[in-house]
Amino acid sequence: MSDTDIRQALARATDHLEAPPDLLDRVRTGGRRRVVRRRTLLAGGLAAGVAGTAAAGWFHRPPSAVPAATRGDLAGDRDLLRRVLQTWHEMAGPGGARVHWAGSTPAGPVALVAQRIQPAYDALGFVYSDGDRLRTTGSTFHVPAGTVPPGAVLAGPAHDVLVVATAGRAVEFSPDYRFGADGRVERGFAPLRADADGMAIRRFPAADGVVRVALRQHGDDPAVPLANLHDVVDTGGADNQIPERITRDLPGWERAGRATAGGWDIRTLPRYSDPHGYHAWTGPTEWYLRAATPDGRRLVVQTVALDGSARVFWMHGPATSAPTPHYLGRLEDGLATEIPGGPSVLHARLPQQLGVAVAALNCALRYRADGGSWLPVTGPAALLPGAATELEVTPTRGRPILVPLP
Repeated sequence: MSDTDIRQALARATDHLEAPPDLLDRVRTGGRRRVVRRRTLLAGGLAAGVAGTAAAGWFHRPPSAVPAATRGDLAGDRDLLRRVLQTWHEMAGPGGARVHWAGSTPAGPVALVAQRIQPAYDALGFVYSDGDRLRTTGSTFHVPAGTVPPGAVLAGPAHDVLVVATAGRAVEFSPDYRFGADGRVERGFAPLRADADGMAIRRFPAADGVVRVALRQHGDDPAVPLANLHDVVDTGGADNQIPERITRDLPGWERAGRATAGGWDIRTLPRYSDPHGYHAWTGPTEWYLRAATPDGRRLVVQTVALDGSARVFWMHGPATSAPTPHYLGRLEDGLATEIPGGPSVLHARLPQQLGVAVAALNCALRYRADGGSWLPVTGPAALLPGAATELEVTPTRGRPILVPLP
């Protein structure tokens, strides 16, 4: 997926959302990386809080109409409803707001609130318990007036209670994911049982700074937005960041010819990403290295980041055929070296004597074989000969570091 694809997808996905007033300041703190407060759609969920204007085009099907009266087992608790609306107005400002649903959960009371913002649109969002107080998610969905589409929030201090407004749709739930032996994402989904008000509540083991659950609904648009992902994920003190993707055409790539079959980008293949999950999108730089073997075949080495880590893949074959992806493992499985205060250095030895893929941002690289003379590397990435045994990495500001190439 190119930068243009990402920008276009985000623009389409977030037209109906309203950002909190300090979003721009937080976005500007992202440094050299492209910062997006909540990039969930590209993984299959549609996150709340990214700047945008209301747009009905997001809905592929008519959302469910909002009943006239408050629903839920706490609908008669007038004091709670008063506190919910007070908390809501502190975030959304004055206006005609009403509580669509208020119910008991293992994490305390949770409410779904709607407020008319334009003749044709409502702002819709959650208020939930955080210990002894109520809080909002800090952002709202823009929806056609008088309707509610599927959406979810993670409630409680540990964010371990999932509250889902199903809107009468068939919604499925997955509690966790893992990587298979081939590096693909493996999940199991089961129907999420909702009550008569269309609400579903599930408690699950809390994960440290990572949201491992997933939701999907049947239909053309399977996304179910998670309203407070930004409060849950562990970003190391920074806002969510799209891992920077760097494409490098290495010497000889032009000999491999133009691909006439698809599949040369892992991200375009089924199950290598997690389209229905919710992720921090923090992680190391994503490398997409394209090279050619001496016999003229294409060779691609690619890293794919997810939840602060990255998997490493390689593909090899004629440009006229769809390649078979091969999984080498995660960066932390001995395929990268962290430089103190510097970048992560990729060093992936490929089978079949195809060489060693190396890459490091803002560093000068040299390599040698068995204690021989140092040979320079042009640019931040290269495919070294299989005989290479050591890599010297010199950061822009720092001393050379020797990295063995096992």
